[in-house]
Amino acid sequence: YEHQLVVLGVHASSGDAYTSPVGGFPDFRTEEGTEWYAHFKFAANPIGTINRQNNCYGYLSSQWADVVSETVNGTPNIRLLSAVKYNEDDRELKVSVYSKFLEEFSDKYSLTVCIMEDSIVGKQIGQGDSYVHRHVFRKCMNGTWGAELNTEVIAPEEEIIKSYSLTLDEAYNADQCYIIAYVSNSDTKEVLQVAEKKIK
Repeated sequence: YEHQLVVLGVHASSGDAYTSPVGGFPDFRTEEGTEWYAHFKFAANPIGTINRQNNCYGYLSSQWADVVSETVNGTPNIRLLSAVKYNEDDRELKVSVYSKFLEEFSDKYSLTVCIMEDSIVGKQIGQGDSYVHRHVFRKCMNGTWGAELNTEVIAPEEEIIKSYSLTLDEAYNADQCYIIAYVSNSDTKEVLQVAEKKIK
C-alpha cells in the first residue's frame, strides 16, 4: 500500500514471557505502550489496531490484510503534514505538525506525535541473533494520548499547527528514526489521519 499505510510496532502485553525479555533479547517496552495495551483490554499477542475504528481494537494477525484493504479506500477529511529539524551535534529534534480540517468537526480531537525506529537488529525467538525488528515504537513526544487540538467546533478549512521538541535518546539510531503523527478522536481514540516522516 506504499504511503497509504503507516505501521507502528508496539511491544507490550499483560505480563507474559514475551514482555520481559531476558538472555540478550532486546527490550522495546515503553510506558505508553503498556498504557495503550491496558486501555484497549488486549488479552494476547500478536494483536493489531487498524485506525482504532468502530470501537474494534483487537484484530488477529489473520484479519489484518482484509481489514486494511477495506480501510485504505476511505476518503480523508483531514490533511496532515509534518516538518522535522534534527541537529546531529546535540541530537535536538524539533517537529511541527500542520493539520487542515476539510469539513466541520464537532467532537474533540487530539494530535499524537510518536518516534519510531526502523530496522533494529537483535535477537528474536526462532530467528537467531540478527533478526531485523521493523517499525519499533520508541516514545511519544507529547504524552501517551497526545495533545488536544480543539475545545470548540472546528470549521471547514480550519488549520492548526503544533510544535514539539526533545533531545533524541542516545540509544536510538537517528539514521533510522521517523516521526509518526496522527489525529484521533479524543474520546473514542479512532485515528482519522496520519503522517510519517524520516528525521534525517
